[in-house]
Amino acid sequence: MFDLLIKNALINNKIVDIGINGNKISKVGTALKDLANKTINADFNLVIPGFVDCHTHLDKCLLNETSDYVETTGPEKGKLTFERKNSFTADDIFNRAERMIVKAINAGTLYLRTNVDVDASVGLKGIEALLKLKRKYQEHIKIQVVAFAQEGVFADGKTEKLLEDALKMGADLIGGHTIAKGEGKKHIDFILELAKKYNVEADFHLDESGNREHYLLPYLSDKMVEMGLVGKVNGIHMCTLASLNPEELEQAMTAIRKAKLKLTIAPTAISTRNIAPAKKVLSTGALVGLGSDNLRDFFNPLGSANVAHMALLLGYLQRFYQESEVLQLFSMITDMGAKLLNVNYNIIEGSDANLTILDAKSPKEALAYQLPPKVLIRNGKLI
Repeated sequence: MFDLLIKNALINNKIVDIGINGNKISKVGTALKDLANKTINADFNLVIPGFVDCHTHLDKCLLNETSDYVETTGPEKGKLTFERKNSFTADDIFNRAERMIVKAINAGTLYLRTNVDVDASVGLKGIEALLKLKRKYQEHIKIQVVAFAQEGVFADGKTEKLLEDALKMGADLIGGHTIAKGEGKKHIDFILELAKKYNVEADFHLDESGNREHYLLPYLSDKMVEMGLVGKVNGIHMCTLASLNPEELEQAMTAIRKAKLKLTIAPTAISTRNIAPAKKVLSTGALVGLGSDNLRDFFNPLGSANVAHMALLLGYLQRFYQESEVLQLFSMITDMGAKLLNVNYNIIEGSDANLTILDAKSPKEALAYQLPPKVLIRNGKLI
């Protein structure tokens, strides 16, 4: 007897039934005959645990509801954001971020990582708000909170301690921004030392500007090896890869392999810079995920918290058109994205009963048509 039975689910190119008891999957098989309190027919649609969004900035979302978008450079957009941060309150951040989290849940997202600014202007208000939201919605979505040094570490005399305080409060990772305030290598050293001290991974906005003078991938790779942090760093953006010559690009791929560096691409960054060559990075065997990045703020006036939109955008930008390439795109927002975030992602007996029934018969249909999920099941419950 099952609490819930899902019939005719398409998983890994096989049609199976899934029996759920409590918050666990108790049986996966073909044509299960067991009785159930409730039965749902997946109708041969694709079933996944949920989507994975590897990079967002929820503490700064929805700012353009109260401030007009200004078409300007990336650094100028950063200044506009910094000016607004001085007026942030924990409640303000909580309310804006909550609205976007609900949209992510409804879009089928199960795992989401968000960078949260920590500096003298905003203190720990964002960390406080996002940790509360993480707890409030833990039955519906699994949120990872990154304590992020957006404005650099050393300029204001307070951020060094605030970052440690954020980790002590429960932040899941430490985040760096390698071009901030020209700190470069010193910034990388400090963030990696904190990661090692608190046994967490690091999440770097790496080589974000796309400018060659900000190219720090080789240095980061060497430091990861030196400090025993191989495989424990995620590089976000890495736009400078798009400006390297072929020989330099091969050297960069070697550095990625050596350090087992992960990479998260945020396709909306195309508005101010070139995007890292995703196919080239994938060819190294590196874990590559996608992120919604900024959501209706000074950097991006649009954004829906639906990471499937990001997959479609990258597909157009870098021509992921072959069948195998479409499957790679889909993997970036499902199983490969989950590996990048170090989270369980299985539909097997004994795993958590988190299931998303898509309105699609294949990954290609899911990305092409962008239809809302038909059914969301979280911890064994319909939501």
